Amino acid sequence: MNGSPAILIVSHGSPRQEANQGFVAMVGRIALRLGQAEVLPAFFSIARPSIEDRVAELAGRGARRIVLMPYFLYAGQHTSHDIPARLAECRRRWPGVELELLPTLEGDPAVEDVVAERLLPLLASLAPPDEGQAIQRRSFQIIDRQLAAYGSFDPGVRGILRRIIHATADFSFARSLRVHPQAAAEGRAALAAGRPVICDVTMVRAGLTKIRNEILCGIDRPEVAAAAQAAGCTRAAAAMELFAGRLGGAIVVVGNAPTALGKVIELARSGAAQPALVIGLPVGLVGAREAKAALVESDLVYITNVGPRGGSPVAAATLNALAVPPEEE
Repeated sequence: MNGSPAILIVSHGSPRQEANQGFVAMVGRIALRLGQAEVLPAFFSIARPSIEDRVAELAGRGARRIVLMPYFLYAGQHTSHDIPARLAECRRRWPGVELELLPTLEGDPAVEDVVAERLLPLLASLAPPDEGQAIQRRSFQIIDRQLAAYGSFDPGVRGILRRIIHATADFSFARSLRVHPQAAAEGRAALAAGRPVICDVTMVRAGLTKIRNEILCGIDRPEVAAAAQAAGCTRAAAAMELFAGRLGGAIVVVGNAPTALGKVIELARSGAAQPALVIGLPVGLVGAREAKAALVESDLVYITNVGPRGGSPVAAATLNALAVPPEEE
């Protein structure tokens, strides 16, 4: 067993074997997506293996922490009473194993997203306008209507979200975005003061359509390639090292390379001049989540998000949003 907890996804169980097989197959796909974690199916009733079967199996293989994810839509009798009673018995039988029960899917906005996406094709669509500004206005109207379901946002955050969702059609950023309290003010002040913008890749640079400041991107420079080879690092990280002397008061925009974001954090911690704002939205399954978490934990002013999603269009849209006066949003 590695350092991660073992995970049991728990279904009620059905007398229909094909339903149980479908659940087991789904858990297998989730296990493949999570990679390093051990993720197994278990059944509360009717079918096997039961919760007790799985705890016994995992405890016998050395598991010391097991997390149970109930695949239940609502928090009813089973999840509030019956399953906790089973876990109490498991704790008695395997006292060396920590058992944790997660909440059900009830109230999870992602479930609402799935239902809405299923129903959208059934609705009559308005004829799309032909003129560019009219298309943008229609898009923002749709975004504003759907954002209302996620609660209220600070005006600065709302403007950033509108631009991100307009660029991606991905409303998950309404849940995953993390914005430092001073981010919008610091970013706008740096733009107004003519501070440079340092970005990790040319795709970010190309997407900064509303930025008139100097934009620096060293990813394609021959000296950066040579420095990366000599240091055994990525070109994106070496490019940020190249611009270390320009970081003070600048805006850093990372939309592709977690290593570039990591290098900026490292430079700031080492005493280099700190940027006014770091927009850290790299995309990726390796390193992106961790680099963003490190950014939030740093002393830097940031705009980032939780999880592997991101990308150059997201990062560029974020800075473009700060270039638009709030009264024009």
